[in-house]
Amino acid sequence: MKKLLVRSAGIFCALALAGTGSAYYYYVHFNTTTGPFVPILEKYDLSVLQNNTVPFFVSDSGPSQLYPGDTFQAVVSEIRSAANVWNGVSTSTVRLGYSGLFTSGTQETAPGIDVEFSDDIPPGLLALGGPRVPGGAVGSVTTAVGGPFVPILRSKLRFNSDLSQLPSFSEAFFVTLVHEFGHALGLQHTLTSSVMSTLVTSASSKASPLGADDIAGISQLYPTDKYLSTVGAISGRVTAKGKGVNMGSVVAIAPNTQPISTLTNPDGTYRLTGLSPKIAYYIYVHPLPPPLQGENSPANIAPPVDPKGSSDAFQPNQGFGTQFYTGDPGGSRDWTKAQLMTVAAGDTITGIDFNVSPRGAAAVYAVRTYGYSSTNIPEASPPVNILFPAALVASGPGLLQKGKQLASGLNVSELGASAVVYNLQAYTSSFILMAVQVYSGLGPAHLLFSTPNDVYVLPSAFKAVNTSPPAVNVVTASVDKSGNNVALVTGANLSKNTKILFDGLPAALQTVTKDNKLMVIPPQAPAGYIATVTALNPDGQSSLFLQGQNIATFTYGSSSGTPSSVSLAVVPGTLAPGQDTVVDVVGTGTNFIDGQTAVGFGTSDVLVKKVTVLSPTHLTALVNANVSWSTYTITVTTGLNVIAESQGAQIGAEASQ
Repeated sequence: MKKLLVRSAGIFCALALAGTGSAYYYYVHFNTTTGPFVPILEKYDLSVLQNNTVPFFVSDSGPSQLYPGDTFQAVVSEIRSAANVWNGVSTSTVRLGYSGLFTSGTQETAPGIDVEFSDDIPPGLLALGGPRVPGGAVGSVTTAVGGPFVPILRSKLRFNSDLSQLPSFSEAFFVTLVHEFGHALGLQHTLTSSVMSTLVTSASSKASPLGADDIAGISQLYPTDKYLSTVGAISGRVTAKGKGVNMGSVVAIAPNTQPISTLTNPDGTYRLTGLSPKIAYYIYVHPLPPPLQGENSPANIAPPVDPKGSSDAFQPNQGFGTQFYTGDPGGSRDWTKAQLMTVAAGDTITGIDFNVSPRGAAAVYAVRTYGYSSTNIPEASPPVNILFPAALVASGPGLLQKGKQLASGLNVSELGASAVVYNLQAYTSSFILMAVQVYSGLGPAHLLFSTPNDVYVLPSAFKAVNTSPPAVNVVTASVDKSGNNVALVTGANLSKNTKILFDGLPAALQTVTKDNKLMVIPPQAPAGYIATVTALNPDGQSSLFLQGQNIATFTYGSSSGTPSSVSLAVVPGTLAPGQDTVVDVVGTGTNFIDGQTAVGFGTSDVLVKKVTVLSPTHLTALVNANVSWSTYTITVTTGLNVIAESQGAQIGAEASQ
């Protein structure tokens, strides 16, 4: 039996929660410990997958405990929506495909992702996730047009089985889901406040989950044919006293723009790809932070491994200070002295070198900022309205010294000078307080926490906005002019660009009424089902900020929902391996919808090639199985309807109609 290497990473749930570089934060293998260092990355082999799609499955056991009023259907829909976030990256070829429910412990040979619920998640963590690959790089490398890689055999996402304190509609649950799917596809943690940052510093939201770093990372791992010709790159080397700095984080950042970053190789070389040709960037390098409580390594980033699967030779160099690139390798801690850099699409600027100064541990790191709504609800990386003063609090090692006092010489400013930070003071024994006034520029704002001999950059510390968050007050059932069942959403700051979610699934917008109500078609759900309703606006704000967990709901009536009791007749009862089979499914009390109904058989060894909806109660699925398999394991999902034997539906073999 081959040795397997399992990668895992966790995200904290807390509120008070083939070039010269390894490129972003991937799972990296090297075939040598002495160089030259050519990164070999872990990723799925898309050539063995249908339509470049990695299937994912949700455990049919579900969580052991749910938040009051929550449902298993809602959990499944949030998982599906989170996976679909990665499908929206147009410059990436990989896709995630929902394939229904599965029974934990099922043995599978085909690639896929399993989402499970576990009682073994360490305290302080909401979830763990990561890929499983053959142990070591030698003998397990796949050669492809884009270069060699280590194929991911399977990935697993494990969530805490006890979700009684966390509703599935919450920001934390959704952002964690997107984050863990990123791990499953081959991405590690970043420090750019993107969704692949740990929640300690993440600025992602349900309305705007992916950052530029996430998009660049997944696009480099699974690039489209034209991706590299549309972005620019820089390359160089980071050294300290003439020696290469390993795993130094090189960042390209610009005011009111999301940054992108990469890590250096063991010899200090790097290549940072994904720069927009329309943006002038500042470039800086910083060390990985010391591990926080519960982390096994700095930022829980797994170092590269050698052919034996060991990372001993590739531990990160952390003993240096942050430095902006000025054109001189000596650089500066002062961003105003940094050199702005613009690179054309398809081009690379070389020689962007740093000669960093050795120093002790970082003085300030892992900072998180919060704002408060009118209902006193805290929000990380909060929205701040331009031209209106706002109060923010921040926590993190090094901000305070003993006696509830600011750290000596601490100063906070904004990169770009479109905002001022003033009235800096100690707030509690864990938080500092500051006032912020934004004068211009919309989008992410970056703060610099300066000490006498170092500087810490917090990307996307807050979002500069010019509107208030949306609110959903009441959702009522109605009928449109064509007689279709619709929902009328009443609230504030709603527009045609607002996305309305019912338990995580988007509703189709029909119209905006004269009094700014939204008429939408809700996703399918059983009659009597109660769905939570949230609103998301393009500027990254959601109704959760103002309403927290006092969220609006919608109850499906008998005319707008499907019957609560359903059954399926499935023919044939068994799938034979190695051949295409048409599975006929006749439902009672169902409402199948073409293009919206998904079918799965609880294993990636059964490939569903095509689903054809013939009527609301009749569909066929063209499938191919690697093994002999029972069709009684079928899951048919339409909207919020999850039909499976484990969910109480009757499934049997009868003559098709």
